[in-house]
Amino acid sequence: MTSRPEPEAASPPPRWVSLWIAALPAAYILSPLALLCLPWLRRLPRMAWWILGFYALGQQIPALFTPEPLLASLLALVRTLMMFALIGLGAALGSSRDLRLMAVGLGVTFLIALVFTITANSDLLAQRLSHPYMTSVSLGLAGAVGIWLALLAPGRLLWRVPLGLGALAVLLLAGSRGPSAAALVGLLVAFAFYRDRRMVWGLVLGAGLLVGGLYAGNRLGASAVNRLFNADSTGRTAIWSKTLETISSEPWSGVGSYRLGTRLRSVDETCTLFPVPGVSAPTCPGWAAHLESPWLIAHNISLQQWAEAGPLGLVSLFALLGVVAMASIQGRDPLSLAIVSGLLVSTAVDNTLLVPSPFFAELFWVVAGVQLARVRTIHAGTGALAAGLMLALSYPLLLLIRPGVSPPTPDVVFLSTPYTSVNARPYQVIAQFRGLSGQYRASLQSCLEQCLPVSDVLFTIDHNRSPVLKLSGQLKAVAQQRLELRLYQNRWKGGLIPLATHRWTVETSR
Repeated sequence: MTSRPEPEAASPPPRWVSLWIAALPAAYILSPLALLCLPWLRRLPRMAWWILGFYALGQQIPALFTPEPLLASLLALVRTLMMFALIGLGAALGSSRDLRLMAVGLGVTFLIALVFTITANSDLLAQRLSHPYMTSVSLGLAGAVGIWLALLAPGRLLWRVPLGLGALAVLLLAGSRGPSAAALVGLLVAFAFYRDRRMVWGLVLGAGLLVGGLYAGNRLGASAVNRLFNADSTGRTAIWSKTLETISSEPWSGVGSYRLGTRLRSVDETCTLFPVPGVSAPTCPGWAAHLESPWLIAHNISLQQWAEAGPLGLVSLFALLGVVAMASIQGRDPLSLAIVSGLLVSTAVDNTLLVPSPFFAELFWVVAGVQLARVRTIHAGTGALAAGLMLALSYPLLLLIRPGVSPPTPDVVFLSTPYTSVNARPYQVIAQFRGLSGQYRASLQSCLEQCLPVSDVLFTIDHNRSPVLKLSGQLKAVAQQRLELRLYQNRWKGGLIPLATHRWTVETSR
């Protein structure tokens, strides 16, 4: 079996690619331009084409059996083409060296976040770092990527030192635990497979600065830094629980790429392009609004993929990821190792590989292309690595299998559930519970063909009684609907299955 031409024999990418890489972190609206790189897939070896073909079929076959087969097939093709274009770009680059150009866009992103946060609130330590079109998690991942580039990319200290210090500050002030774990894991994996004197001293210096930053932030009372020591689930268990319901409704086909948001959105939620703290966010254009909140995610790669493309889609994705991970290990490029391992770890609680994204998914698939360009054979160890990744990153599914010992169900002190609702007016439920001390979550759901959240409230039972809870929201404009009030533990383990569910029917009048 003959191989395709070696990447080294091909001409380098055009100049615009370097500009695209440099600008992407600050202007991720440029992400679709990567589709111009699809012809560069021909630079991949034959074995890589087999892997990509299996992935593409693993997305398209389930799409044909979804509730909306034509739309699901089209959207799966769009995502696949964007991923493959980025992989083609990586194959054309041939190495991770040019990724250091991202330092330009990262620097602009850090500066925008600092100015935006100070302008919105003069006390930088009183809140998490914010950005006009990035979430705190995205800022944290930008900080993690900045740290990897500063410590592992080739180049002069003149730009690496300020980038590293700025990235560390952004990572801490963003207050996101997932990106912090990703940054640490990426550096440890890079060190484990590639050791030299510069890296040792870089890791020692980076660890010292990180510990110092955590200590200083804690002493100064920085809310974002203190949040890093908080172990609550920040609402992810509610999303995981809802995603598991979606999987149970379409277990073999999923609901289609970019269609999970239709099951996760609240009843009155509108599609927005990106969050803007304190003001109304810009609404989606017509084509995106028709997709009904395509940006809502499961915050876990396994749940997201199964809910969108069923078990075949899940297996095909992890087969591709296993090959990329093994190629990264064999290639021993420290920057690629950090990016691949760090972003994979972050998919346990976020979805950092979905394209388009605020630059980090694009970064991952470009690095994947660099690695796939070197793949000539696949060994049994690659399959074992893919299976291990799938098992390790399926944390919510493991929680469901072993939910732990649930506490006694809290008793209802009183529950006010109106049986009629006036159209266009908020519907309100008032409740109070008693039981064992702890943190809980009450979720009011409106159920027709599927259940959608109306309102969620976190609360604490202390001294055997909860405060009076008020759950209010807009109901669907239908004549009759079933409402459910679900009570959960608010913790990572055991927070996916309701402790109790109260159901009633509401009729809507004009």
